[in-house]
Amino acid sequence: MAATFAASWPLSCLIFATAACSIDVGVMRSRMAATVLKWERLEMSVNTTPALTRKGYAGRRGRFRRDESGGVTFFGLVLFVLILGLGGMAVDFMRYETARAKMQGTLDRAVLAAADLDQEQPPADVVRNYFETAGMSDFLSGDPSVQEGLNYRIVNAGAEVKLPMRFVGFPRAFLQSGEEMDRTLKVSGTSTAEERVTNVEVSLVLDVSSSMQRNNRFANLVPAAHDFIDAVLDNNGETAEGLISISTVPYSAVVNPGPALGGQFDMTDHHDESNCILVPDSMFDQTALPPDPDGTAGAGYTRLSHFDYGADTRTWAHPIDRPWCFPGTENAILPFETDRQTLKNAVSAMTNFGNTAIDLGVKWGVGLLDPAIRPAMNAVLDPATPVHGRPLDWDDPNGVLKVIVLMSDGANTTEYDLGEPYKSGLSSIWFAKDNAGQALWDVDQDQISIQTRGQGTSWRSDDWFFHLDAPYWDDEGDHPRGYPDYQSETSADAQNPQSPGRGQAYDNDVYHASWQDIFSGWVRTEIYREFFREPYQEREISYNTYVATYYALEEAVNGSKADTRLSQVCAAARDRNIVIYSVAFEAPSRGRNALRDCASSPNHYFDVDGVEISEAFSAIASDIRALKLTQ
Repeated sequence: MAATFAASWPLSCLIFATAACSIDVGVMRSRMAATVLKWERLEMSVNTTPALTRKGYAGRRGRFRRDESGGVTFFGLVLFVLILGLGGMAVDFMRYETARAKMQGTLDRAVLAAADLDQEQPPADVVRNYFETAGMSDFLSGDPSVQEGLNYRIVNAGAEVKLPMRFVGFPRAFLQSGEEMDRTLKVSGTSTAEERVTNVEVSLVLDVSSSMQRNNRFANLVPAAHDFIDAVLDNNGETAEGLISISTVPYSAVVNPGPALGGQFDMTDHHDESNCILVPDSMFDQTALPPDPDGTAGAGYTRLSHFDYGADTRTWAHPIDRPWCFPGTENAILPFETDRQTLKNAVSAMTNFGNTAIDLGVKWGVGLLDPAIRPAMNAVLDPATPVHGRPLDWDDPNGVLKVIVLMSDGANTTEYDLGEPYKSGLSSIWFAKDNAGQALWDVDQDQISIQTRGQGTSWRSDDWFFHLDAPYWDDEGDHPRGYPDYQSETSADAQNPQSPGRGQAYDNDVYHASWQDIFSGWVRTEIYREFFREPYQEREISYNTYVATYYALEEAVNGSKADTRLSQVCAAARDRNIVIYSVAFEAPSRGRNALRDCASSPNHYFDVDGVEISEAFSAIASDIRALKLTQ
């Protein structure tokens, strides 16, 4: 009620003042006319009276002329009319600004809604509907302008109305003029909204560690990721499939680039079972992840060893079936994909296993957006596809939006690798194969020998071997089983020179295994039982030698160091204007802090539980395609 009174009292006062002024003007005109008539009669009487009488009249006339009482009335009248006119103008211009603001607001909302690429109604109809709802249909200036293509829509609309000025012309009522005054003001406005999906490269970095099996987390993630893929790729048409691309980057304690992409990276040749690499600390303050970091073949990245940690696995599987780095394409990166079903299938097929290395996941996600990896991508991506040549340059002339969408349910934990000599050295285990192609785990126990002495020397005369599963009178000797000439020959008799991580084969099908051979074929927690329990029980080796393989893993990166590396690579990405969204999915406090620190801003960070992850991914997808009001 108070607001209504405040808004209406100036107009009420103005109407009252106008009426009062009209009454005063009429009264004053009547009084002035009477005075003039009285003066004329006085003059006539003076002319017809004697001189003495005329002298009296002259005195009265002088006093009348000198009398100033009521002289301010006319000045006050003029001043009042001016004030009244200015007040009326203020009211009219207030009405003008109110109408302009309402019309411009309706314009802006209408073109924003019409330009939305998700809007299925004709854009021009959307604009008209907005104005009709606002009761302003007559304000539109012609039909809205719409320009659209497969990846953009631009909507422009204008509005105009002539607003009658009810008080601006009031002072002219006191002027004698036959001219008509224009008592209207034109209210006009225009607005343009554009939604344009330019080149977009998205790295979808997803946590697939073993903790994602808990509380239906992975089951909730999959549909959320599917909906995200649909929403982001909805703007790709038949002739613009490469316009928006998504790369999926599953990570646990490692990131598997897969055989195709991994094959383009220069990495040590300790084995060929899997393709994960150890990324050095020095590379986390930059976005680049070049395939050949120093340009020297064979001196690039260190290949992660192939081993089974021993948790959540079949301990008697040969070869190991849950390696720390998965072989082949299992949990592998899918780079620059535009087919939504291929992407959805990749997400659905992900396997939860291992520790959590958010720093590695983000490093690979950012590395896929840096042009330094393009040589590897050119070798992997089909030249016939529109995504060939990605990632695009930072300053691509057509514009490019680079985005990281990071999800984790945990915090950084320890990243492991085999320590030396287990990573690249020869083991103390010898196999007498039936043939050169026989797998090591298929060799019978009674054809396996364990070297117990002399392995650290370059000559063979001090070497001694324990023969597994043999009678006590034949359980040791100066040569491994199947190689009676061992003492008289040298390692030069091997069929292949020994290289780091590789074993040595001899022409009588005896094979001196590398430690990497052993860890590729047997679960880490079972190796000591399989090969070293018997010689330990026979007191041929020490306890430390007996259990050494159980403790063969070393800490490559601990959780605290991984947090530092994550913060560094996120900062480097933000400096390159990469937009980073992070989603803490039922994550612990340290994980939430790390993810919040990584995000582009607090508004780019989401903390969700359960099915809320779908809402987070939906919000991110909408934000990527956000509208931009251009004027």
